[in-house]
Amino acid sequence: MALRLLVNTGLLAIPIGGSIGTLLGIDAHRSATGQAPLFTSGGSNTSTGGDSTGGGSRSSGSATKNSVYCETSWGISPPSDGLLYTLNPNQWGVTDSSSGALCMNFATNGKVRAKITTFKNETYSTKTTAPEFSVTWQYDPGPETAPVHAYPNIMVDDVLPVELGNMSQVNIDVHWTYGVGNTAASSTDISALTAEDLQTNVAIDMFFDTDKAIAQNSTQAKYEVMVWFLEFGASAQPIGLNDGVVTTRTLNGVLFKLYTGTKTVTGNPTQNVLSWVASEPQETFTGDIYPLITDLYTLTGDVYPSASDYMGIFQFGSEAFSVNNNVTFSVPKLSIDIQT
Repeated sequence: MALRLLVNTGLLAIPIGGSIGTLLGIDAHRSATGQAPLFTSGGSNTSTGGDSTGGGSRSSGSATKNSVYCETSWGISPPSDGLLYTLNPNQWGVTDSSSGALCMNFATNGKVRAKITTFKNETYSTKTTAPEFSVTWQYDPGPETAPVHAYPNIMVDDVLPVELGNMSQVNIDVHWTYGVGNTAASSTDISALTAEDLQTNVAIDMFFDTDKAIAQNSTQAKYEVMVWFLEFGASAQPIGLNDGVVTTRTLNGVLFKLYTGTKTVTGNPTQNVLSWVASEPQETFTGDIYPLITDLYTLTGDVYPSASDYMGIFQFGSEAFSVNNNVTFSVPKLSIDIQT
């Protein structure tokens, strides 16, 4: 069924199906008894309220605010004194027959502050730190033809579109974890996730097109280019896997393999999907991924973009396929710096 959000003073609850239908009820109980909200690893002195964006929020005596969103789709743009980001639970694959649900949590402490990062090549760039966020979810397996229920993500909000050939660097500094349960894990326990039959990935998702306006439309763009830091489960496979590896590239000691294929989306029967997949899970990555884009120019065929195409969307998140019990995807650290 479609997901709705109900916010009331002292209570945050949502009617959802599947095994996490009580997530927000548990959260309300934790708040009432002085415990930290779900999706966080600690904290106290919290109270419950609502915010103008439609999600539930919790604020401590300081400027820190913890917000929870369980809508099917809802763009949330926290204030920033630098690069703006938009977070979205993005349950785009949920239908009336879907069993399960998802809730996204993020915390802000005043404005999100910029920081200076020194890269190995001794260059300096001002980067904006994204708000820390996490996602707790559980879905039963969907149909083989449409196995993805959601792509909860954070999106760069105010620097795109930009022509690919005008870029000089696409610097990423990220740390993520996946864990069983309702709270963020300090590290990813592969064996525990395997026992829960987790089917997911962790990936950057970008969209390119020759038209800068169309490049900002994820269903109409000609190219979808992904960078996977986690490939987990037999269902969560890149498009084109059966056709084999097209080429490889090693960045910062990480081997990425390129797979290519096409998919059909509404009004766009031939969207080209190009996926760079890390050979092993990468919980942390710091470096410039622009070579993964420029390498595509050297390959022949209409399936590959050119330097004159535009990047219109840049997102980071996790595709939620299915899992037996609740899992939490957490991103305690993320900054993105697209330089031209």
